[in-house]
Amino acid sequence: MAKTIDPALAARLREESEQTREAAYPAGARPTRPNRSKVYSIRLSEEEQARVEQVADAKHLPASTLVRSWILDRLNQEKTA
Repeated sequence: MAKTIDPALAARLREESEQTREAAYPAGARPTRPNRSKVYSIRLSEEEQARVEQVADAKHLPASTLVRSWILDRLNQEKTA
């Protein structure tokens, strides 16, 4: 599987996603998060949140994905320490 995506395809998918951002899910559809059933809520200052968003944008990731990867990396470090 490729680790990169064609920039034109990415732009088209991003545009399609933005156009349907506020649309309701189809009847009977349920969003799921396989293997991700717990949610943590954390407080960050506006500056900290902006820094997270900046790093996430630079990596072309959603901020939540970036933060989750940081948490999982740290948990792995703790397990091997």
